[in-house]
Amino acid sequence: MELSSTAISSHGPVAAGEGGVVLARRVTGWDPIIEVGPTTESNPLNDIAVTDDGRHVWFAGGSGVVGRYDVEAHQLTDYSAPEVEEEDGSTNEKTSTWEALDVAGDAGEERVVLANGSGEVLPGELTDEGGVDWGTVVEPGAGTTITGVSLYERDAGFVADSEGSVYETTDGGQSWNEEGVFIAEVGLEDIAATSESDATAVGESGFIYEYSGTGWTEHDVGGETIFAVSRDGDDGLAVGASGFTYERTDDGTWEQREQPTESDLRGTALATDDFLDIAVGASATAIERGSYPDGTNLPQTITLSKDVPASIEYTLEINGEIAALDADVDIEDGTASGTLGNGDVHEFAFDGRVADFDVSRGPLPQLNVSVNGLEVSPLRLSDREWSAADVPIESALYGVAAASSPVAAGEGGRVLRREDDEWYVVADNGPTGNEGELLDAAATDGGDAAWVAGGSGVVGRYDLADDELEDFSAPMEKTSTWEAVAVGGDAGGEQIVLANGSGEVLPGEYDGESVDWGDVVEPGGGSSVGGASFLDDSTVYVSDTNSKIYRSNDAGANWSEIGIDGGSVALNDVAAGDDDVHAPGGDGSTFRYNGAVWTKKAAAEGGLLGLDRRNDRGVAVGGSGTAVTRRLYGWQTDETPTDAELQDIVLTDDFLDVAVGGEGTVLERDRR
Repeated sequence: MELSSTAISSHGPVAAGEGGVVLARRVTGWDPIIEVGPTTESNPLNDIAVTDDGRHVWFAGGSGVVGRYDVEAHQLTDYSAPEVEEEDGSTNEKTSTWEALDVAGDAGEERVVLANGSGEVLPGELTDEGGVDWGTVVEPGAGTTITGVSLYERDAGFVADSEGSVYETTDGGQSWNEEGVFIAEVGLEDIAATSESDATAVGESGFIYEYSGTGWTEHDVGGETIFAVSRDGDDGLAVGASGFTYERTDDGTWEQREQPTESDLRGTALATDDFLDIAVGASATAIERGSYPDGTNLPQTITLSKDVPASIEYTLEINGEIAALDADVDIEDGTASGTLGNGDVHEFAFDGRVADFDVSRGPLPQLNVSVNGLEVSPLRLSDREWSAADVPIESALYGVAAASSPVAAGEGGRVLRREDDEWYVVADNGPTGNEGELLDAAATDGGDAAWVAGGSGVVGRYDLADDELEDFSAPMEKTSTWEAVAVGGDAGGEQIVLANGSGEVLPGEYDGESVDWGDVVEPGGGSSVGGASFLDDSTVYVSDTNSKIYRSNDAGANWSEIGIDGGSVALNDVAAGDDDVHAPGGDGSTFRYNGAVWTKKAAAEGGLLGLDRRNDRGVAVGGSGTAVTRRLYGWQTDETPTDAELQDIVLTDDFLDVAVGGEGTVLERDRR
């Protein structure tokens, strides 16, 4: 595997390369944080760069792939194939190979500049919604491959090309002026600049060219191609073929130096206050200059606190190293064990990954956890186990809802309820008494009622306090199969959305006695709806089998498409959260929408059928007992005690997860 580029984030060195891999340097070695690129298609990544504060890592490469990774939140966002306006005013998606990029500005306010093999340069600016406002594609030269990009300010920088030319922009990439290298006789491979009057370009045959703002100085340092260069103030480091490195000396000259490798070195980054010089290249080569002292290089943090007087005993396990910053705890072999007392706040520094977090005594829901300053649910750190529940049926269950106590529905019209840790049947034959199968269930916001829907237009409302199932079947005389139901708002005034296999969506409003049904709408023109989910009592989403997601801001009366462009898999469910929307795919992928763009993640080997979110938590389920949990670093496959097909999943506020499926399967996972 070839590593093509490297940079230093706030958490340490990162490198990108062949197969779409992105690696992060930990105290225990190199850890893959992305394995198949931002699109999951394993396109090669050719360059990598970080924001000024080191929080956001950007990378780009083959087939137009562009991605960003947040090292604090451990979150990937896909910006591949950016839709741009050409110089002639036309609009298209750029899917050519990106050869180089750079980023300037702090995370959340950065500007990114991409360049490709056709000599095109594309600037973009991150928006408040999490998208990128791409500018106009510009060709600084005559179509020659751009090999290097370096921004010395947010709106200013240089690009170098394979014909020996360098161009400068001072308006954020909208226009470019040629600045040399007029003495160059070789193609250039990279460029690094610290200001408008201090830039270094490197290229073939061991040539290095330095720009003073008025002219260029040539350095001939050995005859081997130099592939990459990094600059910081007066310091400079370049790397190239046959494992050679090149260091800028105090008098401004460059010296070639041998290293303990003969592999071509393709990328380099100069040391920061916390991390060493780094170079990467062919055959997964990564070399560093110097060594890390013991007890340093722990850039990540975890803080524990609580809202109740009761003590909490916990164990925190790190795959790496951990040190207590403000906590009287026992630490051994990467594991911290302690008791959080009244008013205590325990702080830790660590490097590596959180492997597990276990509370042996105390109220877990009242525990506050922040990782790198960001609040996270403690369950996203915990490796909890699933167990099979005893249920009084053997028929399939297709839907489950997070009412005040979980409610499940399925084959034969059966409706089950969990109370006092036991499951019992509340309806044997469905709301109509004809044993029509129930395919989905959804609860009101307060959990006082649950709606069920399914075959032959069956619709019912179960009141948990009265223990009664009321029939609302065949609304608007619609007797087709309802594939999905979603509910928003409190019981007695809830909004309902029903969706069927013909792509029809029917909204309604319950007033405590009856439902005022609205007009039937086809958001997707007839594709079967896979799932529906309310964010609040007016915002609702539906997914369909044509890889589309639709949003309504008026409880289902009107709909707009929000993705997924270029999708090719059925989306069998949808779950709305405060900050994003998730959908599970028939190919085992999950899709996340951040309000601007969709990001696909490979989550399971088989198709996923159901997904639920609760705050920052998430679980998806599918065939052969598949369950995947949204942990701190992405989706992780869980072991389950069943091979049955799991159809639906619900997460409750008291940290109980419930999955249902074939043959009366009910799996539970509690708060520990």
